[in-house]
Amino acid sequence: MFFLLRNGHPRRRVPNGDTARMMTERKNWRGLLTDCAGLAFAAVWATRGAQAASLPPALTVALIAIPTLLLVLGFARRDLILRRPEISVDPKLTRRIKILRFVGIFAAASWTHSHHRLDLFYPMLGAIIGLSYVPLGCALQEPVHVFMGGAIVLISGLSMLLPEPHHLEVAGFGTALAIWAGSAVRLWRSGLFLPAEPASITVT
Repeated sequence: MFFLLRNGHPRRRVPNGDTARMMTERKNWRGLLTDCAGLAFAAVWATRGAQAASLPPALTVALIAIPTLLLVLGFARRDLILRRPEISVDPKLTRRIKILRFVGIFAAASWTHSHHRLDLFYPMLGAIIGLSYVPLGCALQEPVHVFMGGAIVLISGLSMLLPEPHHLEVAGFGTALAIWAGSAVRLWRSGLFLPAEPASITVT
């Protein structure tokens, strides 16, 4: 059973009614690279948190490498084997979000540098990234992005109330955990653990 999106692309309806799940006939390398970039961002945040907490290097590597590797493998299976990507129903909004995200990061970097508050850059960066996930969830019709973005904003805001180095510990580990948890839920919602089916539609 099929229905049309606003951009004219057909999407396959699945038995549980989750309209976010679909299949395509081509591998989604762009989506995979985007998700890997998000996981790299989470790894950087977790590393900053581990440094602030003075964790041993071996423990830091294990805590970051295990979830990152598992999630990368999950996204690779979803996008390259099962071919069930997340498709934006509003590409213009998606592009605006990406542009505004970079503008916000530049503004945060300039403000923290001019006011000599570089310690607040990472919490502010987390808040900007978190806020960008909210409209991105609307563009993708994926509520997980909305909840994940809200969690990151909340964690970043709370971390600013803490003294050094605790605010970086909370912001670092909290942001990474939110991204890892959100990524795992997205993979589950995409039907990662369902058997692969023959591709039936093409998205251009």
